[in-house]
Amino acid sequence: MNDRLKHIVRRLKINGAFFLLVSLFVLIICWDRIVIITAPGHGGVVWHLMFGGTRTNDKSMGEGVHLVFPWNRVYDYNLRLQNFRSTYNVVTADGLQVKIGVGFRWRVNSDRLGTLHQHFGPKYLENLLVPAIGSIAHDVVSRYQAVDLVSEKRNAIQQEIYAEAIDHRIKNGIGGIADGSETNVILLQDILIYDVDLPAAVRQAIEEKLNQAQIVEGYRYRVQREMLESERKAVEARGIRTFQEIVASNMSNQYLRWRGIEATLELSRSPNSKVVVIGNQQSGGLPLILDSSDQGSGTKAQTAPVGKPVVAKAANPGKPSQQSKPKAAPAP
Repeated sequence: MNDRLKHIVRRLKINGAFFLLVSLFVLIICWDRIVIITAPGHGGVVWHLMFGGTRTNDKSMGEGVHLVFPWNRVYDYNLRLQNFRSTYNVVTADGLQVKIGVGFRWRVNSDRLGTLHQHFGPKYLENLLVPAIGSIAHDVVSRYQAVDLVSEKRNAIQQEIYAEAIDHRIKNGIGGIADGSETNVILLQDILIYDVDLPAAVRQAIEEKLNQAQIVEGYRYRVQREMLESERKAVEARGIRTFQEIVASNMSNQYLRWRGIEATLELSRSPNSKVVVIGNQQSGGLPLILDSSDQGSGTKAQTAPVGKPVVAKAANPGKPSQQSKPKAAPAP
């Protein structure tokens, strides 16, 4: 009896060791399918081979380590904010074919990740977002002129495309960031038109129009400047007239003498070479200013000996001065 029991125990040990080795071998071979590591900002969807496939009511697998059966598959999705740019050929209201570049930002709704995987799969960008936004962009741009795409109406076009894309009446699974997460699998944040490729003739016409508008605006500023300048001159003229009226009514020798003193003080501060002759009492003490430089076009000042007055001569090299010509003596 003891030998039989020992034999059974020995067989169990051998079978257990074999089972352990097989399990370890399977674990090593299927490690990547059993141990699932979800990266930060990502979520996983489990597809069950034997229990109903994708379960849309299950939430996504969060970040960290997860253990699944090796016959199931886990699909990884990026739950962070993503950006994509696409180019569309659209027709405007005036019949022009325009190529526009549209960029949109979105993130996947983690609560509806199973529904997204079941209906669209990992290639939801090509199957859902790009066609849906392209169709709406075609419809919205067809209501505007080509020039509106490069004017201040461009922002309104962007907002209109975004509003129609997240409209709950359109059952496309796209909603806004602030919308509820009951039915939307994609949460769209914004849509931007980043590039507009107009036909060469239209682009040249628009540039010429804008150039002429800038020229007109420049002339408008010039007219305003001239009007302000004329007003300034009118105010200055009225001030001069008022000043002259006040001075003319109060003109006196004391006022002239005060102005002469001011002119003398200002002249003394000048760096030029000057000769200032102060008049006598009869002239009111006003200064007589003569230019002593050789380049003067008027009279020239001469330095006279002490006790003799200064005589100003006219600078005329063609004819001699009559004052300096000696008189001929009478013949005897």
